[in-house]
Parts: sequence; C-alpha cells; structure tokens
Amino acid sequence: MTYSNFKSGKRCRLCSHNAPISYDYVKRQFEAVNYKLLSKEYINSSTKLKYICPKGTISYITWNSFQQGHRCGCCAKNVQPTMDKIKKSFEDRNAKLLSKKYLNCYEKLDYICENGHKQQISWDSWSIGHGCPICAGNKKHVIEFVKKEFEKEKYILLSKEYINNKNKLKYECPKGHIHFISYGKWLYGRRCPTCAIEKSKVDFNLIKESFAKENYILLSEKYISSLSKLKYKCPKGTIGHINWNSWSLGHRCKCCAYNMPTIDFIRKEFEKENYILLSNEYVNGNTKLNYICPKGHRHSMSWSNWNHPKKYRCTFCARERSSIRMFGSGNSQWKGGITCEPYCEIWLDKEYKKDIKIRDQNICLNPYCNNFNTNDLVIHHVDYNKKNCSPSNLITVCRSCNIKANIDRSWHQLWYKTILNKRYKYNCL
Repeated sequence: MTYSNFKSGKRCRLCSHNAPISYDYVKRQFEAVNYKLLSKEYINSSTKLKYICPKGTISYITWNSFQQGHRCGCCAKNVQPTMDKIKKSFEDRNAKLLSKKYLNCYEKLDYICENGHKQQISWDSWSIGHGCPICAGNKKHVIEFVKKEFEKEKYILLSKEYINNKNKLKYECPKGHIHFISYGKWLYGRRCPTCAIEKSKVDFNLIKESFAKENYILLSEKYISSLSKLKYKCPKGTIGHINWNSWSLGHRCKCCAYNMPTIDFIRKEFEKENYILLSNEYVNGNTKLNYICPKGHRHSMSWSNWNHPKKYRCTFCARERSSIRMFGSGNSQWKGGITCEPYCEIWLDKEYKKDIKIRDQNICLNPYCNNFNTNDLVIHHVDYNKKNCSPSNLITVCRSCNIKANIDRSWHQLWYKTILNKRYKYNCL
C-alpha cells in the first residue's frame, strides 16, 4: 500500500472483505445452485466462465453477472426459436418460409406471403405481427411512378434508379435549375431552392419606397437578400444598418427606440472637459471613440466608460497621477527619506563586510530562506539604521530575504536580533 492510500483511509483488503476471490470459492458458489463450473481458472469478475446448468445447457457467464443473480438464458425462457417453430409460425399465417437457416432475430428471412408476394422480414418483426408490406399498402415505389409525379409539375427526373424515399434524386426544374431532392422531401412540398430564393426577392424600388414612407433615407444602392444589411439614415439623422427581414417585422432605428445619444451630443460632452472628439460616427455604447485629452494624449474610450459613475477619462493622465502618488510621502512605505542618507564610514571598507560574511559562514542566516541562489548574499542592518555598522547589528542574508525584511520591520528586527543573540551571544535584545 502507498502512503497516499493510507492517508486517504484505506487499510487491509482482507479485513475489509475486498480480498481477491479464489477459484475454489467461485466453484463452491456455482455448486451451491446445482451449476457445474467447467472453467479451470478464475481471472477477474469480468472474465467469462464456462458452466453447465441443471438442465444440461452449456453457456458462459461472468462472476459479476452471477453475483447479481443472472443465470442460464435457456432456463430463463430466453431460448432461441428453432427453425421448425419459425416455419410453423409462417404456415399459421398462410405464408411459406423459403430460408433454410436461422441466425438471430434481426436476420432477414425470405418468404412468400398468402397473396404470392416474395418478401423479406426479420423474426423480430414477424413475431410482433408485421407481415407483407405490399398487402399492407406500403408497396415500394418504382422509378416510373416517381418520374410521373415529377412530370406533373413539369420537373424532369434525371436519376435512373429509385432506392428509397431518403435517397437523393437528380432533377431539372421548369426554369432549368439542376438540383437534388429525396422523394420524402418532395412529398413534404419541397421544390427547387433557386426558384424559392428568386420568389422571395423583393424589388429594390419597393424597399426604397417603404423606407421613404417613414422619412428614412436608404443609403444602400443594391439589395441582395432579406438577411443582408441595408444602410439608412433615420429622421433624426442617425446612420444605421438593418436587414429587410427586420424592417418587415417592424424594427426601426435603435437610437430612436432607446434614446441613444447622437455623435453631436457626445462631442459636446467631451468638449465640456476640454477633450477633442476625433470619431465622426457613433454605433453603440461599447464602440471605441478616438479623442485627444487636454494634455495632448491620443487614446480611445467607449461612451459607456465615459458616462460611467466612476467617470473614466484619459488612461495616460490616470497613470501619471498614480505614479505621483506612489513616490515620496504619498507611498505607504515612506520612511521620511532615509534611503538617501549616507552609510557609516566603515561601510566603505570591503574587507569589513567580507569578515561579516565569513563570520556567518557565507550563508543566509534566515532558517526559513527558500532562495535557490545561495551565492547572492548581502549584509542587512538589523535595526535599519545605516549608521549603526557594529557586528551585533549586521547579519548575512540573501537578497530575497533582505527585500522581504522591508515588510513588517518590527517583527524582522526582533527575529534577526534573536538569531544573532543565540548564535554569537550578542546582548542586542
């Protein structure tokens, strides 16, 4: 067992009744219900085991199925029908069975019905009452019949063979368009798709008149289909796009429907704060608008952000204000400018700093250091006073630990003083 399995609560399989099952145990279970196990080996619960049932039928079953209560299929009255039984069933309905062999309930059987039609049917279908499709009025169409149906509507059938109502048939419509269609879809009323598109096309002049009736100016010069966008100008001067399908359903200008601002209104709002709007078109609240801020920065912003309660403005100006706040007294780590103060005179002596590192065995004295670069060492002032360069105030740490010491300084000061006191017996606490 692995330690991870032990941690997750797993224990002895024998004690938990999950021990591997032996061949003898399986054999005893078969014999307990008068079954004889013929297999000489047990592999796992999914492997087939050969057996003889109490009625003498030889079959196979997995140990998994046997445990769930499954037994011999023959004893469960799932016996495969014999050829004599099938033949008698056909004779009972005045039909003659031609097939000499039965494989399974889905295999097709050749027969002649009482009216002399030669057909095929599976035992599964025959046993539930199905019979001859011709006698039932479901006779399969022939190519000549389908051809006549096409000719009734002046269509020319080009295919030479008919298989079924899902098979594609090649045809030529009265206008000379060549396409494919199944007979099933033909019965549903489907016809030539090209002719259907031509019928659905609307005259461009009619569309133009429809726009003009509502004081809209149609700017598009051609009409492609009911889903193609048409450019227009609404009575309030807003330029937009709409397809003929939406226009026919009663949709109109979005700006007029939702009181959307115009480009002139937006330009005035920008000018109130000395911004220059460069964009000449407004689409929606998420569209980027190019501008120049009072300080000359070129950038873009959506109307939604401009009109936001937080009043977003020029990104560059915001960064400049943020950078000013991060320097000097505005910074949360500001300590009165002590960084610029000079060190003590002995700090310039490289040999002195080298002696401190030798004293500390050239390692980072922070026991919780996780820096992989052990050679990147610096000398840290424990009390953060640059002018106090006595050995009791200096400790060797890695550069990573030195940076971390600037956070929660009081704790780090006490921590490093404790290390120096235990290591060198300095009286610095």
